[in-house]
Amino acid sequence: MTPEQVDLVRTSFDAMWPIRRDLADLCYNRFVELAPDARQMFGGDTEKQRKKVLDMITALVASLDERPMFQSLIAISGHKHAILGVQPSHFVAMGEALMWSFERQFGASFTPELRESWHTLYATAQNEMLRATGRHSSF
Repeated sequence: MTPEQVDLVRTSFDAMWPIRRDLADLCYNRFVELAPDARQMFGGDTEKQRKKVLDMITALVASLDERPMFQSLIAISGHKHAILGVQPSHFVAMGEALMWSFERQFGASFTPELRESWHTLYATAQNEMLRATGRHSSF
């Protein structure tokens, strides 16, 4: 990610914080619409899953300047997702759900540059998680 993209992600993350629960609801609901088979992997506790999505986004944004920590978070998460049976298509669906949710929450302020910045962050995380498990995909 470029320094400009990091700044855009951080600034929008700060703006997102007050509406994070609404964003997580939108994202999770859209994700299970796109990948209904994924719902069973996460058990019945949708609130817990929403919290995990927010926690991961928070951790990734917080570690943008700490490459070793960023890599460690992604590798650990990738291994956990592999144990759950998460498929590359699920990562793609989550990326689409996340971008869709940002568009709904931020409206016109979700500019093409901001979208590209979040897309780059998610694609990096997705590809690294899949690499950590020996699988590949692209978002």
